[in-house]
Amino acid sequence: MPRRIDTSVCIAGLHTVEAQLRNAPNQINHVVVQLGLTAPRLHAVQKLADQAGIRVHQLPKIRLDALFKGPHQGIVAFLDARPLDDWEPVRDRLIPRLGTSYPPLVVVPAAMEDPRNLGACIRSSAALGADAVLWHAKGAAGLTPTAAKASAGTEHAISLCRVNDIEKSLKELRDAGFLLIGLAGDAEQPLDTVELRQGLVLVVGGEDRGIPPHIGRSLTLKASLRMSEKVQSYNASVALSLALYEANRQQQFTRLESDSV
Repeated sequence: MPRRIDTSVCIAGLHTVEAQLRNAPNQINHVVVQLGLTAPRLHAVQKLADQAGIRVHQLPKIRLDALFKGPHQGIVAFLDARPLDDWEPVRDRLIPRLGTSYPPLVVVPAAMEDPRNLGACIRSSAALGADAVLWHAKGAAGLTPTAAKASAGTEHAISLCRVNDIEKSLKELRDAGFLLIGLAGDAEQPLDTVELRQGLVLVVGGEDRGIPPHIGRSLTLKASLRMSEKVQSYNASVALSLALYEANRQQQFTRLESDSV
């Protein structure tokens, strides 16, 4: 079944999309161009999107006509509900807190395609004191209006970052001293037996694929969450909430009483 496209916030037209790409590319989730259209300016705008690491899809004109009710000149851009944060300054702000009494905590929803699950993960992350949510630019849901609605307004309460090379970003965190834990139902080690009072990256997998192999290779370890044998797995956002709660429990909930640095 093809993924449902959230069309609540989109812009169209060569001039409009080009201006957005030049002035605020971090708010663009993805771009759709008309299949078979070879106009030079359209190619130039598509190249701008590629250079910014923004996903570009090609669809027939009939699909673009359905996505945008009006003149689109063969290009439509879908916007996130708010501009995303640049990862590098967020990362550079978190790394110095390693080894302190208020260690950093980053959440990575990996290959999560349902924007409602992404929004629920953002809500749990903000409620339980995570510093940032970091995800891959390709193959995952964006901060669409549907995701923002599911986050219940908390998308403004936490740093939200999207990167083109998630493996590189995770390796940098691991090399800096973060513990990278993937939540996996088949992992032998329960999460509550892992020492979590340190800089953490909690990775939760997508709805169908779990944690993709290219992200799994970056992990320090995988851990499971205890559950009844009558049930096979938790919902992704529920699993994340339980993991975040366990991290807070081990830190005696001081994370929820402190302001982020």
